[in-house]
Amino acid sequence: MTDRLIPITGMTCAACESTVAEAFAALPGVDSATASARTGVVRISGQALPTDATLAAALADTPYRLGTRRWLANDRSVWQDVALGAAAVAVLLLAISAWNPGSRVVGADAGLTVGTALFVLGLGVAASLSTCMALVGGLVLSLAASVRTSSARRAGAVATQAAFNAGRIVGFGLLGAAAGAIGQSFALRGLPLAIAMVVVALATAVLGIRLTEVSPRLAAWQVTLPSSWSRWARRASGQTDPQASRPQATARPYLRAAGLGVATFFLPCGFTQVVQLLALSSGSPATGGALMALFAVGTTPGLFAVGMAASSARSSASRRPLRVIGVVVIAFAFVTGLGGITGTGLLSSHGSATATARTSNVVDVNGRQVVTTDIGVKGYLPADAVVYVNEPVTWVLHSVAVGCASLVEADALGLGELNAIFDKVSSDFTPTKTGVYRFHCAMGMYSGSFTVIERPASASTAAS
Repeated sequence: MTDRLIPITGMTCAACESTVAEAFAALPGVDSATASARTGVVRISGQALPTDATLAAALADTPYRLGTRRWLANDRSVWQDVALGAAAVAVLLLAISAWNPGSRVVGADAGLTVGTALFVLGLGVAASLSTCMALVGGLVLSLAASVRTSSARRAGAVATQAAFNAGRIVGFGLLGAAAGAIGQSFALRGLPLAIAMVVVALATAVLGIRLTEVSPRLAAWQVTLPSSWSRWARRASGQTDPQASRPQATARPYLRAAGLGVATFFLPCGFTQVVQLLALSSGSPATGGALMALFAVGTTPGLFAVGMAASSARSSASRRPLRVIGVVVIAFAFVTGLGGITGTGLLSSHGSATATARTSNVVDVNGRQVVTTDIGVKGYLPADAVVYVNEPVTWVLHSVAVGCASLVEADALGLGELNAIFDKVSSDFTPTKTGVYRFHCAMGMYSGSFTVIERPASASTAAS
């Protein structure tokens, strides 16, 4: 008996593994074949193993080929789709500039915007066609197999898949709210928040690269689903377990399917983990719950369709939409990462300890320095202010357009988090030391500063 490892390109899922393994196992001289999408390798065993030419011929009618995965794709269509995605990003940026996405989603708080909601929904759609399909798809197919799709049982199949997806939406919403509550309790701010945003950006960037398929090695990596999960799912409708001596019926198959949907929250799907981090960073149960529920809603059409058409789970449609979405995801990752880095203050150019006079947005009113800052689509206007040390300050925040910047983290000023979403916010503080004190929005994407200086002698004379 001889074993041989054959590198294969193009495998990304369990169905790919099955197709390649079956093609090789059918060849003369091959006793067994086992494929791994994670490693991109097929192990064949037999007394007289076929040549590379014979193996290549066996894959001629499939999208898979002999060879080692490349770090960068050499397929011209991939790069054409990436260029199309870059154009889509440019159009999206123009649309955002023309249309203010800062209006809040009705009933949401803590800065959840229409732009964020649409992005999370889109992320859910992309997830249901890629990594989530690789993980959750195994459970969906198991549920589909548990109910035969004849006309007499079609209603049961629909109900089972509906229960599974409903469980995902409700469960993700509740668990997302818990994540937001944890973030609120632990007050994730300042440097920890900035680090969390950078982690989100890196995770999102990897997902985007995988979707674009510009790196076949990254695109092919998948986390395998434990087989025990699939066996458990098959019992959701009372299907006989082949390893059991008698049928294992359950009294509440649809509740079991819904519970399985809730449990998918804990699967290591990269898309899910990105939104989980966003929910945790939000510091709000309402926002965290809304983010996770919206993500689950986005995954529902794809997963439901797969469940109802299990025999054709592998779509032959072009992957162009996913590649375009991947470029958009990478752009989002860049913006998020830049915001996180900005939150650390490493790239901040706001404020100067060498300032010699107050800025024009500071006026004296009844012995107080009153600073007015407008909050718009592009952040804080003006972003910087210069005030005098040991003199009381009243800071007035006014949201012209509601968005992320309406939640202001001002720990450096001793003010904590300021919420200017609904009304103007006035906060009082008295700086006791000279220097530069920075503030930023809740996501770290917009920032500003207070520079505290000594009152010049000429200004003191004028004031007296």
